[in-house]
Amino acid sequence: MQIGYLGYEPAVRKRPLAYLAALLAAALVVGGAAAGPKPGGGKAPSFGSDVVLPGGQGGEPSLAIDTSPTAGRGNIYVGAIGDSNGPLEWHSYNGGKTWSQPVPFDLNGPLRGGDDDIAVNTNGNLLAADLNVSWASVQISTDHGQSFDAGTQTAPEDDRPWLTAAGQNVYVFYHDFVAEAPVVCTSFDGGHTFPACNQAFGADPSVTNCAENTVPARALTVDPTNFALSFLYSCSTAAENAQHPPYGPLHDYYLAQSLDGGLTWTTYPVFQADTSNGKAPNYANIFGTLAVDSAGNYYALFAGTADDGTPIANPYHVYLEVSKDHGHTWSRPIQVDHDANGAGTHVLPHLAVTAPGNVDVVWYGTTATGEPNGVCGSLLLQSPCNNGFPDYTDPKAPAWNVYLAQSTNALSAAPTFRQVAANPTATHYGEICTNGLVCGSSDRSLLDFISVGVDCNGFAHIAYGGNTKQQEAAGQTFVHVANQTGGTALAPPAACAAPVP
Repeated sequence: MQIGYLGYEPAVRKRPLAYLAALLAAALVVGGAAAGPKPGGGKAPSFGSDVVLPGGQGGEPSLAIDTSPTAGRGNIYVGAIGDSNGPLEWHSYNGGKTWSQPVPFDLNGPLRGGDDDIAVNTNGNLLAADLNVSWASVQISTDHGQSFDAGTQTAPEDDRPWLTAAGQNVYVFYHDFVAEAPVVCTSFDGGHTFPACNQAFGADPSVTNCAENTVPARALTVDPTNFALSFLYSCSTAAENAQHPPYGPLHDYYLAQSLDGGLTWTTYPVFQADTSNGKAPNYANIFGTLAVDSAGNYYALFAGTADDGTPIANPYHVYLEVSKDHGHTWSRPIQVDHDANGAGTHVLPHLAVTAPGNVDVVWYGTTATGEPNGVCGSLLLQSPCNNGFPDYTDPKAPAWNVYLAQSTNALSAAPTFRQVAANPTATHYGEICTNGLVCGSSDRSLLDFISVGVDCNGFAHIAYGGNTKQQEAAGQTFVHVANQTGGTALAPPAACAAPVP
């Protein structure tokens, strides 16, 4: 059975088998945005002290910020997996300065803590999805993350569920690990029931290359201008899967789009890598991201190398593509990171967008150049990579930080990005596995992604996993948060224009 990227991660911290994204633009009188630091026009974004979330461990944190016109506006929520108490949620009611003790959720799930995602709905409800392998459970909190209901089972044969909340409509988008197809489950009552789950392969013949291995990017979006549902996914070809069993490198991206609420889907190619002359591109390190701004422009983000056989000559970079026609055609990839001499290694990116051209991109980065996984090959046959990084015990292990690159002209012909480190000290050492199920003996202690969100001041908040060498040796990974406190801000999310009653 081909099961593609198997994202299931139980409470063991490493090496296991595995919103409306832009809310409807509010053309109302500006008001209700929480008071806070003023944008520092023209200055680089700056961040406060690193915050380690209390009371639990975890990796691949998802982050959601309440921009709804309710009393909860400004609340920040983080969910993560990897703790022995199952999936956890933390909340901050003061802009990320202080945080609650963790709140476990999906308490009745038999195999809880496989994958999680969180989102804030337009009414201020916090929703959390959790993978239980055979299905996902969606829980709802109506008290700002202090407790959750019993949850609803959805998404059969589930792998890596992503969650989008859009008022009464709530979507769970995931990879069906039996059919090897992307699937969307829809709720019409705010996430309480999910009566419909539909496969989303469209009619484009090129997606036949994706019949054995598809990986859903985060997350399904709702276009505020025409209400189209869209999501991004990557895939590898059957031939590559045979050469590198069970799953070949993921390097092609497609957009699935529905104009009828998810009943039927059309596929649009987004990016197809150059595989000529023996190149081995790899552009899913590990999850791509799709976002749509307040005017209906689309943004696709991914990271990887043009040739994994020669990573010194082809460093892992973060790339952005934009579409000004609702995802039908796309720009050429734009390299977002800009380290000295074009070197370094950059993985696990995520982005947040607000107004047209306003983009915050985050990733783990190191000045060392090479193969971040350290080991290469198939699940059953692995060997050290060419120019692979050593593990954290090696004195030459590279140090990783979290970086943010900000642009307010990402739609221009020559966009510019201002890059800064978001955390003051290294957050990890050695390898970072970007291969999901086929991590093998590589270091997956951070799990598979980090998250960024933008508040109603236009400031960024980043949630990420981190461990020192000592914590790594003890089998520990903790959730960190970096809060922007100054410098240039993005335009606030459109929903922030609606006044709070």
